[in-house]
Amino acid sequence: MATIMKELTSNEYYNKVYGSWLGRVAGDFVGAPLELRDVERIQRRYGEINYYPKKINLNYVNDDEMYEIIALIALEKYGLNLTAKDIALEWINLLKYERAVFTAEKAAVNNIKSNIFPPESGALNNPYFDFIGAQMRADIWGQITPGCPEITKKYAEMDGSISHSGIGIEGEVYVAILISHAFFEIDIRKNIEKSLAYLPKENESQYTKTVQKAIKIYEQNPNDFRKARNVLINEYWIPLKEELINKEPTPETDRANVLRSRESQVHVLPNIGIIVLSLLYGAKHEDPLGRSICVAGMMGYDTDCNCGNVGAILGAQLSADNIPSKWKDPLQDTFSTYVKGYEKWKISELARRIADVGEKVVKEKSQDMVKIVD
Repeated sequence: MATIMKELTSNEYYNKVYGSWLGRVAGDFVGAPLELRDVERIQRRYGEINYYPKKINLNYVNDDEMYEIIALIALEKYGLNLTAKDIALEWINLLKYERAVFTAEKAAVNNIKSNIFPPESGALNNPYFDFIGAQMRADIWGQITPGCPEITKKYAEMDGSISHSGIGIEGEVYVAILISHAFFEIDIRKNIEKSLAYLPKENESQYTKTVQKAIKIYEQNPNDFRKARNVLINEYWIPLKEELINKEPTPETDRANVLRSRESQVHVLPNIGIIVLSLLYGAKHEDPLGRSICVAGMMGYDTDCNCGNVGAILGAQLSADNIPSKWKDPLQDTFSTYVKGYEKWKISELARRIADVGEKVVKEKSQDMVKIVD
């Protein structure tokens, strides 16, 4: 069977990249005030969230996106065939504040400064190797590879290896491919399922198993996201976490202690479950992006990462023009970050630079499976 070429105009492509970044930043501002708070406390304070929980401060900086900005700068500096080491060195050059570097990325930075480079930098002395950090920075790799999931996977694996290994890298691959597919796939359920084809099989990967579990939980509770969240966390994740702890060589290793602590809420598995549930619960809503972001926020755990990824996925699917004004107007096309020399951006200009790189990727690497035309 002949492969059907997928096609976007240059303007359509830019509009979708712009939409993805508007969704990402909107998700940040929904999720940041809720991060790592108990769901009961979130519900008591904010009730049913359907808008930004706090007034937006345009000078606020979320640490999540700075790695994607550095990835963009590295792509522009080294070209499309850049290496994980290239990006790792730019982390050291461009991260403005080390106090804004956490968990797996902090371990990686320490390794890189000791001349330990990817993939060793993601695994050595790193009890956070399967936490959420790689997944949170996945967006740009899907944005520059629209409809090209095989290319997406290679970039995401490369970037993930800087600070993660195993299912930690799978998280970056999966979310990046969800975004790559979102440029052409308008059915989020189909996207969720077909993106799994680029991960190991369910019997080989706890990550794949968790995505499949989240789908089943949704099907069993199609009208009650709070009940679904309870099943995901209390009946699935917490027992699984105990299994992971029991596999440690001794009960007092750094790894076991991390999994016992509040930091375990930043593990990739419960958070991808929350992302999948949020996408499914928002799919039939009149405002799928807003509803999905808000559900992700109300489910707790690493809310800024989850809401941001959800917004990036659905923003690419919808395009900037189709995102409701209630979500994009308060952003005032403004974005702040902790990257030296790149602290202030217009979101539209950031999207333009990413789209410019993406057009080169499609032209040079897609083997005519995707075409961007004037």
